[in-house]
Amino acid sequence: MAETTEVNFHVRVPDAAAWEHVFIVGSHEKLGNWIAAQAYALNRKENEIFEAVVSFPNSVSEVFYRYIVGSYLDAADGTENKKLIINRWESILKPRRCMPKMQTKLKEDVFGSYDGKKLISNGWISQADEHVVLLRIHGEALKFYKPRFKEREHRLKVVPFDVRFREIYSYYTYASRPSLPRKLLWRLSSVYQASKDSVDEDNVPENERDPTLPEVPSFSSTELSVLTREDPIFGEQYVNGSVFRNNTDYLVFKTRSVSIEHLAFRIELYHNHTRIGIAYALPAALPDTYGKITFPIISTHHTPIGQIDVDYMLVKHLPIEVPLRDCLAKSYGKHWRKRQTLEVGHRGMGSSYTKCANFRENTIHSLNEAARKGADYVEFDVQLTKDLVPIVYHDFHVLVEVTSRSVKGFPLNGEHKHHQMAIKDLKLSQLNLLHLEHLAHSTVDENTLRVVPSEADTSDDLLNPFPTLDTVLGQVDDSVGFNIEVKYPMSMKDGTHECAGYFERNVFVDTILTSVFKHARDRRILFSSFDPDICTLISQKQHTFPVLFLVVGETARYIPFEDIRSDSSKIAVHYAAASSLLGVNFHSEELLKDRTPLQRADKYNLVSFVWGDDLNTKDNQEFFKKELKVDGLIYDRIGEDGPRQNVFVVEREQRAALFSQPPSPRVSRRNSLVDKEKDNCIVRISRKEKDTSPHTMIPSPRRSNSLFHGPSTPSLL
Repeated sequence: MAETTEVNFHVRVPDAAAWEHVFIVGSHEKLGNWIAAQAYALNRKENEIFEAVVSFPNSVSEVFYRYIVGSYLDAADGTENKKLIINRWESILKPRRCMPKMQTKLKEDVFGSYDGKKLISNGWISQADEHVVLLRIHGEALKFYKPRFKEREHRLKVVPFDVRFREIYSYYTYASRPSLPRKLLWRLSSVYQASKDSVDEDNVPENERDPTLPEVPSFSSTELSVLTREDPIFGEQYVNGSVFRNNTDYLVFKTRSVSIEHLAFRIELYHNHTRIGIAYALPAALPDTYGKITFPIISTHHTPIGQIDVDYMLVKHLPIEVPLRDCLAKSYGKHWRKRQTLEVGHRGMGSSYTKCANFRENTIHSLNEAARKGADYVEFDVQLTKDLVPIVYHDFHVLVEVTSRSVKGFPLNGEHKHHQMAIKDLKLSQLNLLHLEHLAHSTVDENTLRVVPSEADTSDDLLNPFPTLDTVLGQVDDSVGFNIEVKYPMSMKDGTHECAGYFERNVFVDTILTSVFKHARDRRILFSSFDPDICTLISQKQHTFPVLFLVVGETARYIPFEDIRSDSSKIAVHYAAASSLLGVNFHSEELLKDRTPLQRADKYNLVSFVWGDDLNTKDNQEFFKKELKVDGLIYDRIGEDGPRQNVFVVEREQRAALFSQPPSPRVSRRNSLVDKEKDNCIVRISRKEKDTSPHTMIPSPRRSNSLFHGPSTPSLL
């Protein structure tokens, strides 16, 4: 039997709820080999203190690890397996480290803080039957039948319950009872039993009674984010709910469930501290994974008094291999290394269908050319074909000429020969067979330089106007990062829609994420989207890749989106902060008039990128880099105004040069006077050589505890 060493882990977790548990996940099989579902559980010693003793074989010289806070949910489906839901976890890029033989008793750790840094990220969906349910109440959501209700200030609260049980759980905070744990899980009678005139079922025969409530519920507490207020971060609800005013407030409620078919919500309407009405959102009322629905509000006297409009979205798990999705060895979802402004090639070398350009946009050739000219990242657009293949293309529609390209002499001019078709209605094979033109060609002035696909071009994969995402991930220079804009059509303020009848959101996002996880390797990846719900889906389904929210803001150039989260930079920043996104990608048009959105983003420690046609001038680029000091700029024709180098290539070359230097001479430690004199000579010679070469850096010998020794973790951003 191999000898072992016991290591005592000791961590303080502020604000740990009574129903929460703490785990260690790490590089050894005892700690789950970085898979959260196999993490080692700690025991609660006090309200905030958790401890564990773990035995490691003496052959283990070092262990890397992180702490996780989670809770258990029970689907009550006849199995005895409770599901671990990850609530939050330590997400500093480099994990904690201990050497079992030397550190048998560790000092008290503080959750989320070490090495002078602090970073805690929200959990992602890690269970196959886990769902995140989001309810949004905004705009003119409340409508009343009587004037006296319209004149009052109302408060809203959302309470989840399981329709199978008469009893319900209540996640509750006892702020006024300091002798009790701050957060408790209570069993209460259900709304049916608590309502006036409800049927008393105490005398119902034993075999007809409702099932016994399990030890833990099938759903989490429902947290609230108010995007229109200065503290938008998700948190617990007040006992009497939160104020909601039509066309003023924007409320977002979030719940997790492992039995979605039995999850229901009670929407409670309060005036001050008095509950005056209830609306029920039952499972059958949410037939799809996304939509808007209206619920009647019933008074405490069982009479209808109004109605409430609710937007809802269900987020499902990402169906890929667990080691790909759930490995916690490294994560870049909230990691950002501050450096000089990153420069991003817009669609490679720039927009070509509507502007002057030498390279067709969003092709492998254009992306590689941007990389060759020193782009740190390249930005491109991804959407799906009819057969669910992720392709790189900007617009939702193309002008298609049905005649095959191989027909010689067929005239390509004349709008009557073109048909507008949605990319979503064409298979990849059909896109590659049909002769097409960009939509802009039907309206742009003939004097504008245009790049039109030709038979010769489209036979070359590097010039293919519809490269697949898999191909782009494999054939574009590995040194350049990818800013992948996920294209999903949205409703506009003028009543139009970019492309109606689109793919179900979960399927759409899952398809793109699967491609990236399988083919990204160590490439730096940023996701972005103008659709805030797509950003939410990406961030809730995985923790590895960061997400930026693209926002238009105040504009006179474009038709605004209907969604206020994209229309208002203030709401956009609050949404990004509440959703734990990496940051916001602002529109240059707005920032040139008002830098307040950047200041607001800094307040919430969000990364700030900027996009827009204004950035195609050198003066504006310098203004955003030197004056506003934004984190990234996205613009056309990168590197054409002067030579530049990819910052990540420069850093890699500097590291290589550092390690290629010869080591310092070894200094003898023998005790003889002769040797000491020789040592002194050696030291003097070394110093003299160093003085005559002031620019030569001589590194210290590599040590076992050196920052540069052992397994390395590539920096993504």
